[in-house]
Amino acid sequence: MERVRTLLRSKAWLAATLLLAAVMVGGAAAIAWWPAGTTARADVTPRAGLADYSWSELSAISAELASCANERQAVACASRYGLCDQQGVLDAESVKSVELTDGRTVDVVLVGICQDERTDGGVAGLTFALADAVGPHTMNHAFEDVEGFDADSKGGWAACDMRAWLADTLWYQLPTDLRAQVVPVQKRTANALDMNDELFDPGKLAGVAKDWVSETTDSLWLLSACELCGEVPAREDMGVDDSMSAVYAIEGTQYQLFFQQGVAAFAQNTSLVRSLAGEDEPCAWWLRTKTLEFGDGFWLVGTDGTPLNGLGEDVRVVEDAEFAPQELWGPDHARGVVVGFCL
Repeated sequence: MERVRTLLRSKAWLAATLLLAAVMVGGAAAIAWWPAGTTARADVTPRAGLADYSWSELSAISAELASCANERQAVACASRYGLCDQQGVLDAESVKSVELTDGRTVDVVLVGICQDERTDGGVAGLTFALADAVGPHTMNHAFEDVEGFDADSKGGWAACDMRAWLADTLWYQLPTDLRAQVVPVQKRTANALDMNDELFDPGKLAGVAKDWVSETTDSLWLLSACELCGEVPAREDMGVDDSMSAVYAIEGTQYQLFFQQGVAAFAQNTSLVRSLAGEDEPCAWWLRTKTLEFGDGFWLVGTDGTPLNGLGEDVRVVEDAEFAPQELWGPDHARGVVVGFCL
């Protein structure tokens, strides 16, 4: 099944939406977008924004969004519930607080509408991500002393310690009313389980892009470089060639909120600055994308909001230590954790 594409990615689609919105008047006109014969609407009273709904109500809204026939209808539906404006623009300041079982409170923000593929079929209507970081936690602990897939990033996201920690420890730190509504989704990542991280030539991956990518089922997951940044361009100075760029492109599509915020790989973006819950100091935070230019690293977002592969961070530690994380990119370093989940 083709993954539902990112809302508003096409300029032509955006222009058509703006034109249609211009001739409508208020919420009543938006409701008129709903086509006859579709499934019944959720029994939820529209409210001002994300924080005003319970998780069960957001789940019902998500199901309604997933039943929409196209992006225009989904935008109209989400707008009616105050989750975006009539042009489909998400509000990064509209957050919902979640109290973890350890007493910390973190905010979550809506990052995408109808962008993820449910494991049981169809699309997930709503995708969220933390607006704060939790943890810190390593991607793989003690990797230099361990053999096999657990040793470094050879098993990628599929085999890393982080994924197991999210599925167990962090999952049970979420409140029960939220856990009851989260749906597992399919995540494509360059796990390279069969490729053994072999480089065909220096700086060139063996095989074709799809050989490097496998699929996992996850309820909590880290963002991929592509989901955060969109296209990862080939950059010789960062060790990324065309073959690596093609692999990264399979790991998803950029979420709507990050598209709106102009997030791009290797470029500083203050909207990505995160602090650990309850703290003020910015932290670096992990992505699930492995560094393809060598075998034992994962992408991350630096303390200044720059998405980086391992080579990029290595350079910044030497040349710009003020904004670089305190330690190098090795997967045994504990960093902030920013998870996504779907309803």
